Amino acid sequence: MGKKKKKQDLNSPCYLEGHELKSRRDFLGQGFIAGLSYVAAPSLFSLLRSNVAHAIECGAVDTSVMGQKTPVIVFDLSGGANFAGSNVMVGGAGGQMDFLQDYTSLGLPSQFHPNNTGMLNSELGLKFHSDSGILRGIQATTATATRQKVDGGIFCTSSSDDTGNNPHNPMYWLAKAGAAGELTQLTGSRNTETGGRSTAPPQSIDPAIQPVIINRPEDALGLVSVGKLHEVFDQNKAQKIMKTIERLSESKLQRLSNMSLPSQIKTLVQCGYIQSNDLINKYSSDTLDPRNDPMVSMAFDNLGNGNQRKTATIAKLVLDGYIGAGTIEKGGYDYHTKDRARGEIRDYEAGELIGRVLQLAALKGKDVMIYVFTDGGVSAKAIVDDSTDGRGKFAWTGDSSQRSSAFTLLYRNAGRATLRTGRRQVGHFKANGAVENGAMATSNSVTNLAKAIVANYLSLHGEEGNLANVVGDNPFGANLNQYLLFNKIT
Repeated sequence: MGKKKKKQDLNSPCYLEGHELKSRRDFLGQGFIAGLSYVAAPSLFSLLRSNVAHAIECGAVDTSVMGQKTPVIVFDLSGGANFAGSNVMVGGAGGQMDFLQDYTSLGLPSQFHPNNTGMLNSELGLKFHSDSGILRGIQATTATATRQKVDGGIFCTSSSDDTGNNPHNPMYWLAKAGAAGELTQLTGSRNTETGGRSTAPPQSIDPAIQPVIINRPEDALGLVSVGKLHEVFDQNKAQKIMKTIERLSESKLQRLSNMSLPSQIKTLVQCGYIQSNDLINKYSSDTLDPRNDPMVSMAFDNLGNGNQRKTATIAKLVLDGYIGAGTIEKGGYDYHTKDRARGEIRDYEAGELIGRVLQLAALKGKDVMIYVFTDGGVSAKAIVDDSTDGRGKFAWTGDSSQRSSAFTLLYRNAGRATLRTGRRQVGHFKANGAVENGAMATSNSVTNLAKAIVANYLSLHGEEGNLANVVGDNPFGANLNQYLLFNKIT
């Protein structure tokens, strides 16, 4: 009986079949020079070694964004907020302008009915009630020129009340659809599988790209590590850098290998060994930290505020291409407290954050898709709150899954996106102010709503035909076009 073949240690040097080792560069490139400290300690060398098969001609290192599509920011407003009627306008089967006769259960007294003069606002393309708290927050934090490049849509979908079990969040599917980042795919502000409160459709979840948790600028700095840079330095880039390292003398190589990873990159660039300053500029603390970004300072005026701080950090990393998509969870939207004031304040706060993201995208000249959802909904009764913050509207008195909805906003830097079918409302409401559950495949299925959001994301890039490959099926069939809001933008 022959000798049993010993299982190869995955951390040991790699023998390449058909490649005879002769020169120093052969041994260096494959990790066989054991006397150097980079073999034992985490460094740029140990990071790149596993990617190097052989040296190729030296050239500039390409650190451009790796095929990222439109950045995505998700707002998860937990508790069961109102979007329909009192914020984004909803109507019957004819769309947003097919007004319901009565909006009492959606919080609007007769004098606030959208048919009355001055009660409707089209500034964002998507129709909002003119006294919407969310709209007022967006208006307060955006320039007119920014709002003129925004449009959106509302999805009339019922969802379970006040629970994190709604599979609202399409983050994993969005990553699969192309929302990619240089350092990682997904991020969120809460330590959950989605980074928010609501879950993701179970079939979408990929543990390999579970979101990193970011709540403050310091969290952004932790993204750059040996593990994360491994995704940035593909085989071609790794080979180019290793070719440079081979040209160093033994003493210089020894000194360089004893440095920290950021110092190694900085030294290679400053000494002319790597022909791209992007390796310093893109992955330094100065670049990643939102506190050092003047555009962030312009869009977010108080990074001492926790909600602004986490939103600014996630928005910067997503818009700058380091992360593909981010979820920002904001609590306090279970606001059926027998008054109207608390809900108005919460809605305004959400609008402010949404507006700041839109304004940051405008400052950076980037497109961004924003998706806003909540777990459940809320219903009002004809009890007027005449307080200053109550604004003379009806009080929110209880949960109502049948009055839920979700909406999207799209900022396109080149100019407002064009509508696909002329409509911005998917599904519709009944005369009593409840979702018509039988109207569309999304009307009574949060999972199908998540798939529709992915379909809309794909359609921005002309790839809606790839929906089944991304989410596993196409529940909309030949009617897919009825669920899509915009024509291709890129």
